[in-house]
Amino acid sequence: MEIRRCQTQVGDQAIGYNHYYSDSNEVCFMLSGAGYAYDHPYFYFSRMMLLKRGVNVIEVQYVSDDLFSLPDEQGDVEMSRRIEAVIDEVLRARTYQTIHFIAKSLGTVPLVSFIRRGLFPDATIVLLTPLLKDPAIVEAIANSRHHGLLVIGDHDHQFSPEALERCGSSNLVLEQIKGANHSLDIDFEVNPSLQVLGQIMQRTEEVLFPVSVKEN
Repeated sequence: MEIRRCQTQVGDQAIGYNHYYSDSNEVCFMLSGAGYAYDHPYFYFSRMMLLKRGVNVIEVQYVSDDLFSLPDEQGDVEMSRRIEAVIDEVLRARTYQTIHFIAKSLGTVPLVSFIRRGLFPDATIVLLTPLLKDPAIVEAIANSRHHGLLVIGDHDHQFSPEALERCGSSNLVLEQIKGANHSLDIDFEVNPSLQVLGQIMQRTEEVLFPVSVKEN
């Protein structure tokens, strides 16, 4: 495995991404939150799990200050444009048989946009703390046929029990974490937060690699 630090040009903006490269025919695109970066626990340990299995990992550096000066709809379009440019570049360079996505918070917005547009229909998706207060996002998830995982805490400001119930019509495994906030922490409680982290990592592995996990 080698780490390739890459850039692709989107208009006048250079969009960086880290490619943890191996000879595997499997790739996972990671889409961070606005403030939840790739060195934060859920991405750090997801990457560790993926690299152990030889999966190529792409960390898309799509967030920049100028995004937040745009109107919401325009910002959403720009996020998707940047991420798609990276995905297109990666997939042009090599054919992958299996594609995964792991997105957190803001990163779930462009991923749900891809779902709504019918892109990557065979990809497995992991939605960490999606923005369930947005009805359009909820409906796109509910109508999705993708397999994967949705995780949100009931102390998250984006949590809605009605929205989560609506998402139950999808093929996603739903995990509601009691007492967890938008970072999937249990307030300032270390041990319970670590237990939740371990639980979600196990569930993520089961969803992304169901056959091999059952064999183990």
